[in-house]
Formats: sequence, structure tokens, C-alpha cells
Amino acid sequence: MMREPARCKDVDSLWEPFRRKVERLLERLRERGFDPVVFEAARSRERQEWLHGFGRTHHKGSKPVTWTMNSRHLAGKAADIISKSRRWNWPEFFKALKAEAARLGLVTIPQEDCHVQWGG
Repeated sequence: MMREPARCKDVDSLWEPFRRKVERLLERLRERGFDPVVFEAARSRERQEWLHGFGRTHHKGSKPVTWTMNSRHLAGKAADIISKSRRWNWPEFFKALKAEAARLGLVTIPQEDCHVQWGG
């Protein structure tokens, strides 16, 4: 079985204009009483291939993690943000994340509550 390539959670790995918006998004969520953390920032090609293969070439029978090889994570134009204390288990957090992301001109996707990306 393939070993999982390292996950990058460093905000500084993001494309500069997007990084500034993500930093503001994190600030706004903190101001609202949430505890956001970047779960994943820029992504290597090797990690994208591993994630795309999840449920297909390895971890058979598991739900695929990603549906594309053309993720904006590769260019540092996407990030996954979760709650530090409640991880993916806080619907109000993700509702606030989507609202604040929209205010900043960032795009969210229905498939992943935690995912935000550059709108351009």
C-alpha cells in the first residue's frame, strides 16, 4: 500500500493574494468565536496523486478523497480549514466559514465543507 505523502498546513505555502484572504478569513472566524486552523494548504503533485487514488488504487472500498487531479491546492490557490477543537464536527463553524469566505470573494464547494479557493 502506498504511504501517504506529507500534508502541508503552512499558510505561507499559499499563493500570496490568496494567502492574504485566507489570513483575513481566519481572523474573521476567530472574531466570531471559532477556532479555525488550516488543515491543508498547498499540495504537492505526489500528494494529489495519492489523494486521487484513495478508494481507487489504494484503500479499496473507501470513499474517494478527491475527484480531480487538477486541484487548486497544487497552485496554492485552495485551502482546507477546520475547527481545531471539533475538527469536521461543527456545522455552525462551516456555515460561518462559507459566509465569511463569500464576503472575501473566495469560493466554496458543496462537496467539501472545509474547502475554500481563489475565486478567479
